Amino acid sequence: MNLSDLGEFGLIARLRARWPQMPAEVVVGPGDDTAAINAAPGGLLLFTVDAMVEDVHFRRRWMPPRDLGWKAMAQNISDIAAMGGHPTHALVCLSLPGELDVEFVDALYDGLDAAAAEHGASVVGGDIVGSTGGVTVSVSLLGEVEQGMLMRRSGASPGDVLMVTGEVGDAAAGLRLLEAGRSPAAGEQRAVERHLRPAPRMDEARILARSGHVTAAIDVSDGLAGDAAHIAQESKVGVRLYAERVPVGAACRSVAERLRLDPLDLALRGGEDYELLVAVRPDAAERLAELLHHETGTELTAVGEAVEAARGLTLVRADGTETPLGAAFEHFGPAS
Repeated sequence: MNLSDLGEFGLIARLRARWPQMPAEVVVGPGDDTAAINAAPGGLLLFTVDAMVEDVHFRRRWMPPRDLGWKAMAQNISDIAAMGGHPTHALVCLSLPGELDVEFVDALYDGLDAAAAEHGASVVGGDIVGSTGGVTVSVSLLGEVEQGMLMRRSGASPGDVLMVTGEVGDAAAGLRLLEAGRSPAAGEQRAVERHLRPAPRMDEARILARSGHVTAAIDVSDGLAGDAAHIAQESKVGVRLYAERVPVGAACRSVAERLRLDPLDLALRGGEDYELLVAVRPDAAERLAELLHHETGTELTAVGEAVEAARGLTLVRADGTETPLGAAFEHFGPAS
């Protein structure tokens, strides 16, 4: 059965049946003009939105619908994590072609619900419209953060150490494999998994926020270079990244060798790793890395430093030569 057979209101009724009971704080869930939620006192409300558009962010031939739902939710959860908060409630807007199978939508919501539930959030409503083109999934996500734990992009100062969680480059390498129609070789499956099913660094973000040592933070969605530039812009500082310190994933290196790509370029400009890039007070960097590893097992690697704004954005190569760091990806810019 496809969506044209079921109809808009039949599909809405089918989706409402997924959530027979809303969380206690949800006063009004799906079925009214808006959702209504009791807000917790003593904190800040966070609100983010992100979309995934077919043939821009994904292709149906290699993105299973459950993974599409997972990733659409996970990228929003990562934004909430980067602010030091936790996600609570989501609205989902779908644009769907009528010939799409209903089972596609079921699997899509399986992924949305699973990603939300893993981090204590829930879907409380949304909207569905027809599409004459491809599939679009837009998630609007609410979150909360305690007073004093909010992390922003704008607090870095010259001398702060730039540090990144985990490894970078694998997600971009996975995308290159999928686009090329190549099966992952031994050790490369992680790259595909990290592109299709990213894991937001929620636990790590909460520890970093509570430490009091983080001066700026962002999730790595536009590539390490691009997101370092975002911190630089908002903090009004310059940035130096050291190429030999960037924790490029082993799967990324393997894919890059096989496809004749530059693994460092994938790590710096590929994006969608959803790691955390933070600026840390220099006297606390080593202790914070030890704390994070002890609490979560996740490495926190020093990859650069904030400098005076006049020094710009530079990448320092292993031989000491310096080159401009380069711009982040822009949907309507020359890199698109």
